[in-house]
Amino acid sequence: MKLKYIDKHFVVTGTLQEMVREGRKDIPKAAGFHFRPEGAQPLPRYSIWFTDDPLIAAALIKYATPKAKAMLTEIADKQAAARTASRAMTSDFKVPAPDGEEYLPFQLAGIEYAMGRPNTLLGDEMGLGKTIEAIGVINCQGAIVKVLVVCNATLKLNWKIELDKWLVRTGYRVEVAYANKPFPQADVVITNYAMLPIVCQCIELRCRKNNCKNQCVGYPGPWDRSGCPLHSETWGILVVDECHKVKNNRTLRSRAVKAIKAKQRLYLTGTPIVNRPVELWPIISVLDPATFSDFFPFALRYCNARRKGSFWDFSGSSNLDELQDKLRGSIMVRR
Repeated sequence: MKLKYIDKHFVVTGTLQEMVREGRKDIPKAAGFHFRPEGAQPLPRYSIWFTDDPLIAAALIKYATPKAKAMLTEIADKQAAARTASRAMTSDFKVPAPDGEEYLPFQLAGIEYAMGRPNTLLGDEMGLGKTIEAIGVINCQGAIVKVLVVCNATLKLNWKIELDKWLVRTGYRVEVAYANKPFPQADVVITNYAMLPIVCQCIELRCRKNNCKNQCVGYPGPWDRSGCPLHSETWGILVVDECHKVKNNRTLRSRAVKAIKAKQRLYLTGTPIVNRPVELWPIISVLDPATFSDFFPFALRYCNARRKGSFWDFSGSSNLDELQDKLRGSIMVRR
């Protein structure tokens, strides 16, 4: 049995008969590898177990070829550095701040982490200043960028106050969206979850026909998004506050947020959602689709998935320490 790195996959090569004979048949499964029938495409003919996850592949590093071992070592070093950064309480990172204001040391560390990747889950506990961290990321941009903030209705004015206080560029126009007014044409727009179905007309087209499967919630487009103020443009930064509000992919607000195009996403939550992985999936699959691309293997590994009759139960949890490491090594800050 050998662990190889082929076409961005870590694959265990060798026939099933060979693994049985060597007493190693269950080793890849126990590590979290996915089974693949021999001869199936597109992986090499004799690889019957595979994974794209270096954390899982690392469990079999003693079987790795030199190429696979070098790749695992390189990835492990990067992820270890990211995990350390995700817990950092201080940083020398330079972030522009208004006169008379300064960031707390752990906020600087969070901003530095976010600036090192396209999307970030800021998961610090409530009261630790995630709003200021998000604004710090905006201040790090080289020029004025279009920013959309989605939050609870009760927090819109608080976001407006903090943005007016902390933004360093005087050219920023910050406006709050209200249901009884046209959607603002500003550099920074603050809206709330309840407004999404009102503002967005391209996710749900209200159809009067009974049982229409072309123009109702739950069925994807193609929608005409040319006139939608949320989805007709690409935002520089999308900030989603209290992002556990979009933990259900079936709700309209979750679908509306997911469809927003943005160069960088900052999702904020003080809720320890890692304890219930099935609710974490809609968030992390958007923030890091390369790592979290397939729900079912994720559910088997981290949701303690169980077959109950003709249905699957994904409400449990398993391997949470491993999931925590994976999140910290890719997208999550939590101190």
